[in-house]
Amino acid sequence: MTAEIIDYGQFAERLRQWQQGGSRWELLDAVQREWGYEDPGGEPGHSRWGGENRRDGIDWQLPVPQALTEWWDSPVNSFAFNPRLYWVHTQWPPAVSDIELAPDDDLAPPGADRRVCVFMSEYHYSHAWGYLAADAELPDPRVVVSVGGAWVVQSRSLSEFLTQLAFERLPAHYGWTLRVPAAEADADPEILHRLTASYRELGLLPWQEMDTDALSYGGPDAVIRHGRGPGAGFLVVINARTRDALVAVAETLGVDWTGDKAIRQPTEAPAPLEDLGPLSLAVGARDSRGRWSVLPHGRGTPHAVPGSAASLVQLPAVVRSVAADQDVTTLAAGDSEGSVHVLETDDESPETITLALHRAPVTALTCLKLESGERLVLSGDENGVIRYWSTRRKPLRAPFARRRSPVRALSAARLSTGPALAAAWDDGLVRVWDLASDAVAGLRIGTGIRFLGLDPDGTLNVTHQQGTSALGLDLARLWPHRDLQLRLDGVDWGSLWTARGPGTMIPELIGKVTSDDKKTAMDAVHDLYRLLVSKDAASTAAVPAIPFLVDLMTDPDNRSRSTLLLLIADLADVRQARGGRGDAQLAAVREALPTLRYLHDDPESPIRWAANELEQNCAASPAS
Repeated sequence: MTAEIIDYGQFAERLRQWQQGGSRWELLDAVQREWGYEDPGGEPGHSRWGGENRRDGIDWQLPVPQALTEWWDSPVNSFAFNPRLYWVHTQWPPAVSDIELAPDDDLAPPGADRRVCVFMSEYHYSHAWGYLAADAELPDPRVVVSVGGAWVVQSRSLSEFLTQLAFERLPAHYGWTLRVPAAEADADPEILHRLTASYRELGLLPWQEMDTDALSYGGPDAVIRHGRGPGAGFLVVINARTRDALVAVAETLGVDWTGDKAIRQPTEAPAPLEDLGPLSLAVGARDSRGRWSVLPHGRGTPHAVPGSAASLVQLPAVVRSVAADQDVTTLAAGDSEGSVHVLETDDESPETITLALHRAPVTALTCLKLESGERLVLSGDENGVIRYWSTRRKPLRAPFARRRSPVRALSAARLSTGPALAAAWDDGLVRVWDLASDAVAGLRIGTGIRFLGLDPDGTLNVTHQQGTSALGLDLARLWPHRDLQLRLDGVDWGSLWTARGPGTMIPELIGKVTSDDKKTAMDAVHDLYRLLVSKDAASTAAVPAIPFLVDLMTDPDNRSRSTLLLLIADLADVRQARGGRGDAQLAAVREALPTLRYLHDDPESPIRWAANELEQNCAASPAS
């Protein structure tokens, strides 16, 4: 989030102006961005057809309101990119509810269709949201919610409802949160008086959910919800964009916020950018881990791209980047509208292929022809997104990579290890991938990179304001876990089970444990703990995962070593289980024990403590 303070006490006026003529999704987009949601790039992982859709109760003669169709197709639909933020079920096409409007309900005029079309339900199906069948032809009809067997108005339009839904859900993930139990508010009735005296309502209708009727107020960088009704376990919930804003609201209301766990930190936080100065690549300079060194002579200038590549872009779009493969038989151009244009000149009937892969100007491109003849096109944009496309297939739906800094350069080559990609972002970070294994190295080179040129001999040419520097890459040190990644691919993880289902996520999480980013590595270890650790050895994926975890533990540069060692130790703390799973799991950890005993002398006390836990758990026998 930016340092700009947003006064949600003025939100009712923003809402009024939007209702009088703003574009339909302008306010939703603004609210999401203000609270920290960022467009992840790529295509959404959840579609309108992906919910727990009913097949009964659908009136195929009824139209679907334009606003609902637009929302599903819109890139500002954060639900489609991350449903976990919302905890709702969607229904497509909208299904007719079993509950109709009462004959005397004035939501519809006499003689009008009394049915309601449901398009979304609360996660536990305790209530549903829909619109009147009589309003189905309207572009943006009112939304009603089921409350106690009847329907009441929730929002004045579908677009307002979807904006309010984001307002209800996202601040709890992206903001700081303080919940005030009803008992505390009962002990100090003045809390509510201070709320209404100090803050203005947002202008949205009261939110109806789980037997709660919640009215929302706004202040500087904060939203305060007053929960009413029998389901309101918390009388007041404060969400704020910053901790200081939350504390200011709490002190204004006279609410105690000093308890150890009273204030909840954001659970969704973007990875920080690198704080790097301008690059400085003197001849002979080396990476502290020996991954690269600056050579005396470089390529001099980037490879030239035929001028015909630029002609692939048609007006009114503007060319922003061009590239060609090593044989100059694949030409590519990226434009200001986010489209990538590709021409294979050696095709029998060459024809330009254009795909809208980005939602920001394309700032970098690279092409590579593999030994198999397959052609890769990778593109980067101003939002920091990299897309991966094999021209004879559909592009990968998810971004190949994304960071919160513009992509400044891309280059691909066939190295001795196989195909590789180098990417530079505006904040000075360069990442180099081994595309066969997905092993990646982060090189903190510095800002000012204009072009990258990756040569087949493993030289990375970095063009900057002062010229071009050649970095000789040591591939073994660059990707120390490359072989581990390839061995991970040799295990049929889908046939194995974890505490949360099939083990398909295990190789990806183990790969993330190798990350140079400490938070990414630690989060992956925590996720592995939830999937693999069980007193009853319930996870069949645990035994094949243990050797990989041990390999990572022996890497002195691993960013999660103490937590990772505790994970291994707890995998040895098992009971006997049917089929001997407990014995097998303990045996797998015991087999690794000699490799890890040197950690008893590690300089870090948390690692020495975890090593002791490992020793004790391996000494015990599985309990019955």
